Amino acid sequence: MEVDRNNMRYMEREETIIEAARGRKVLHLGCIGNTELEPSDRVRLAEKSLHWSLSQVGTVVGVDYSETVVREYKRLGIFTNIVVGSVERLDALDIEGNFDVIIAGDIIEHILNPGLMLEGIKRFCHVNTQIILITPHAFGLLNYLRFSFNKFNDGAEHVMTFNIQNIGNLLERYGYAINSIYTCYQAYAQLYGAMFKLGKIFFQRFPKFGGTLFVVAKPNWKT
Repeated sequence: MEVDRNNMRYMEREETIIEAARGRKVLHLGCIGNTELEPSDRVRLAEKSLHWSLSQVGTVVGVDYSETVVREYKRLGIFTNIVVGSVERLDALDIEGNFDVIIAGDIIEHILNPGLMLEGIKRFCHVNTQIILITPHAFGLLNYLRFSFNKFNDGAEHVMTFNIQNIGNLLERYGYAINSIYTCYQAYAQLYGAMFKLGKIFFQRFPKFGGTLFVVAKPNWKT
């Protein structure tokens, strides 16, 4: 699948996701995140999570396999909108209806068969559903530099990597079309001050080198 790199942008991810979800019905896959942390820390950080922010602006259903964390959320009354299950077995979950936005942020690189997830979300799509996929960029400049200097460490649960072309190929194979593809940064990166500002200027000029892909797709079989 050819992607127009001339129309790429470099942007802040959370703000973009929240605006896409505002006032809409949202399915949030892998919604807890922070897989490198202990369950107690993941519970403690609940109100700082993307799922918390999404739950304030839209009608949200989350899916996550971290049963211990979900049980504690419910006990504390933090979240009651998360279903325990695997994104590779969405057909087995008690979730009904269509969603306006389906978000799979930082999860596709964790799963053994991403095609099962892409096939599984089809039953939740209507003709205008937005699918947002976020994943590390295999050809991101900073990752390349870290690798060059033997400083690169992949995520402990990561089992694959994606670039602009192959994530497009994967989506096309399962019947999706890309609306847009960007690279992005997280809000906390701004804490790095002058270093972040210089990097942001560079990546805004050359967004194809950004470290994280932000893909917006649609169901191509419903047009």
